[in-house]
Amino acid sequence: MALLLFVGCASQTQFVTQDGADADWQRAKKLYERERFYRASQLLRDITLNYSGSAFIDSAYYLLGRAGFEQSDYIVAADDFRRLVQQFPSSQLAGSAAYYESRCYYELAPDYRLDQTTTEQAFDGFQRFLEDYPQSEFADSAYAYMAKCRDKLAHKVFAALKLYLKVEEYAAAVIYADAVLSDYYDTRWADEAAYEKVRSLVKLDEIEKAIAAAKDYKRRFPAGKFLGKVEELEKTLDVGTEQAATP
Repeated sequence: MALLLFVGCASQTQFVTQDGADADWQRAKKLYERERFYRASQLLRDITLNYSGSAFIDSAYYLLGRAGFEQSDYIVAADDFRRLVQQFPSSQLAGSAAYYESRCYYELAPDYRLDQTTTEQAFDGFQRFLEDYPQSEFADSAYAYMAKCRDKLAHKVFAALKLYLKVEEYAAAVIYADAVLSDYYDTRWADEAAYEKVRSLVKLDEIEKAIAAAKDYKRRFPAGKFLGKVEELEKTLDVGTEQAATP
């Protein structure tokens, strides 16, 4: 039993010294300040395991997360930031940790064509961060990253819209155009999605819906990039309507 306890303790004290908690903590901070992030991570990990009752333990978790972040070790860093927020919610570093946890998910998010679960996690995390810490120094940055997340999610939906247009599945294209316009109306993809909705409805010979979609486009994007093309489509719709009304 004594041997097992010794082995267990040894595995948690590989990098801490006999000089005590404060000395090890000062050494870890210097390693981090010198951007020796790998060695700082090793020592900080041991510090969190061995000095869990110390006054600086929340700071140790924060620096551990930051060191992991600097090494692009985002999964582990997100876990360390989350531990800080959950275990030390009243810490002055809890807000910054919540922000960096979301940054980790943002950095982990793959290309827009792949599964966007981590992008959604990042967006939700930034949203909670802003609700809990609206006065944080990272608030403006969080808003900017939320916009980037929305743009990426919108791009994925817009890509599906373009795919259905390519195979001339116009009914499905209208569905995805509506998805962009309802969920991502403030992104750079909305303008073209609105135009493609009009064009798809024309292709489907849904004249009344196409007229309504054209009016909606002009209301949403009075100076839109596709305004000229929408107005050209409108003219063909007016001609078609007049011809249909002629006995």
